Amino acid sequence: MSSATPWLSILLPVYKVERFLGACVDSILAQADAGVELIFVDDASPDGCAQLLHILQQAHPHQLHVIRHAHNQGVSAARNSLLDAARGDYLWFIDPDDLLEPGALAALKAVIDAQDPDLVMCDFRAFEDGSDGRARSARLAHVASFQGRSNCLQQDRDLLIQGLFKAGQFHPWSKIIKRSRWPQALRFPVGRIFEDLAVLPRLALHIERFYHVPEVWMAYRQSKGSALANLSAQRMREWVLALQGYGRELQASRPAPSAQTLFEVAHFCTRTFIRACKRRSSLGGTELTADLRQFLSLWQDSSPLNSRQLCLAYLYRGRSLRALQFIFWLLRTR
Repeated sequence: MSSATPWLSILLPVYKVERFLGACVDSILAQADAGVELIFVDDASPDGCAQLLHILQQAHPHQLHVIRHAHNQGVSAARNSLLDAARGDYLWFIDPDDLLEPGALAALKAVIDAQDPDLVMCDFRAFEDGSDGRARSARLAHVASFQGRSNCLQQDRDLLIQGLFKAGQFHPWSKIIKRSRWPQALRFPVGRIFEDLAVLPRLALHIERFYHVPEVWMAYRQSKGSALANLSAQRMREWVLALQGYGRELQASRPAPSAQTLFEVAHFCTRTFIRACKRRSSLGGTELTADLRQFLSLWQDSSPLNSRQLCLAYLYRGRSLRALQFIFWLLRTR
């Protein structure tokens, strides 16, 4: 590896992606300059990833670095290892079954050089695994990762948090973060799914300058084995658990969040709560009531507004149907 500090570290957790890894790396190296380092964690992948990474590292010894876990620890532990190893001024987590769109790195470098933001957000497109690479619908051909002003440097943290929670796209591969803004204590929760939802909203509390580029820089491969596509009762609990305690952290942060920010976060937590309740109810079983009650307890420990405050906020905004839907599921937990 070069001794010079890279301007960007691209961080890739590797596990069972032998079929896709080569295409992902090619999409990056085709546009990466000497100031971009690629760091991989081979999380004890049982396929041919280790051999492929060895070949890639031999071909690009000054740009590629490979870390190997002795045993599989999961994507959170892999991302934490990548965080510890990264040397770049900016960090970009990319999943090795996805693709970096042509021109993305040059566009990112231009934003960084001109604006020096703490956070850059990009948009993405989604395509199904096994398809020809095209989105199955126009809606998925361009998915926004942020709702708010674009192509300008902003410093209003309320607008950042509101825009993130309105969009609801907390994938780490649509966020490029200045390494100096990442708190040492903030790590991905090991052994849990929805780890990105647990980390990215908390990271936003440490961002002062942000920039959204409304361009598709990432091509996201939708897998039939994704967490949202296969929600067991345990996965639903971890879904609602991801933001546990966030409401308190938000309210304790400075500057104090606005009423609209508190509402957007509470609304996001409530949508997750309702969706989890619906999906869990469809499974039935003797543990249904206990699980719904747990979902409510986790919602109460995640939302910055209590149930009365949220219902009043819904009514004030003319969203009485959402208030009634929320009340229905509150009653179902009794």
